[in-house]
Amino acid sequence: MRKLGLKDAFVLARIIKAANLRDEIIRFAEDIRTRKEKTDAESVGLEFFVTLIESVADEAVEQKIFALYADLKGVTPEEVGMYGLETLKADIKELIEQNDLKSFFNSASALISK
Repeated sequence: MRKLGLKDAFVLARIIKAANLRDEIIRFAEDIRTRKEKTDAESVGLEFFVTLIESVADEAVEQKIFALYADLKGVTPEEVGMYGLETLKADIKELIEQNDLKSFFNSASALISK
């Protein structure tokens, strides 16, 4: 799986906008920023992905998520649609370990707060 890049922040911002998650994600980012206890990247990433998955009921948004995930994996969106939950969980963990997700999500939330 490749590392997250600048284009991914814009793709994620469009997904958040399409899923109408702007306010929820901004609250999420603020919560992360203001936590007194240290929050590890894995917790931040998992919380974000659970929030995103719980909120997506639109098929067009689902396809955007599949497209982003497929791009990160170097596969097709159709292949991603066939993945099991264990694969998703392992990939999220790998994504978290390879990236500074706290910073990435702060950047993505800044893009949608304007």
